[in-house]
Amino acid sequence: MRTALYVLLALAAAPALAGQTVYKWVDEKGVTHFSDQPVAGAEKVEMSSGTRAATPAPSYTPPAPREEKPKAGPAYSRFVIESPQQDQAIINTGGKVTVQVAATPSIGQGHIVALYLDGSPVADLAGTSYELSDVPRGTHTVKAVVSQNGRTLQETPTVTFHVRQESAAQPPVGPAMRSKPPKRAAGNKLLTKQPTYSALNGGKATIDPRTNMPVNTKPAAPTGPKK
Repeated sequence: MRTALYVLLALAAAPALAGQTVYKWVDEKGVTHFSDQPVAGAEKVEMSSGTRAATPAPSYTPPAPREEKPKAGPAYSRFVIESPQQDQAIINTGGKVTVQVAATPSIGQGHIVALYLDGSPVADLAGTSYELSDVPRGTHTVKAVVSQNGRTLQETPTVTFHVRQESAAQPPVGPAMRSKPPKRAAGNKLLTKQPTYSALNGGKATIDPRTNMPVNTKPAAPTGPKK
């Protein structure tokens, strides 16, 4: 027990003696001794700390709070096609249709406006208007798309319009285009009033005051025997 106690004491003192020379010996009673002074018959022991270098605690830096970027709204408060208007009929223009785009605020620098006819890209606008050519007869759709660096920013509502070209082979139709019916001839009209005597006999009639009837002015037919 005493030996174990001395060993424990020596171990407890080891941190203080770390890096020093210690002398160890056992007396005649079997007790182990340690001393930092040389003793005859003692064993020289080099003491080490026996401990590992302290490892620095891992540093931890909490991430900075993420700043939520506000959701980007439309680039323009108003972006529409002003011409042609919805369901407008474009007649006899030789297939030419002028498209007018309006934007509020005005188109920004670096923004590209492209026209789409019937869902297919046609051209990029240098300004706010563009003239389509060779548009065939029929119903078509047009819209404008504004983009930046290849990324679509905003689109106009789609506008539907109709191209009509009058021709002898395909004349215009409709109530306003139909020919008017011919007028009736005067001889086919019904009389609305009785014609007068003077209109029929070429003059006014002489009235017999006794009968209040027109006097027959024609000579009486001969009543004698025929020869």
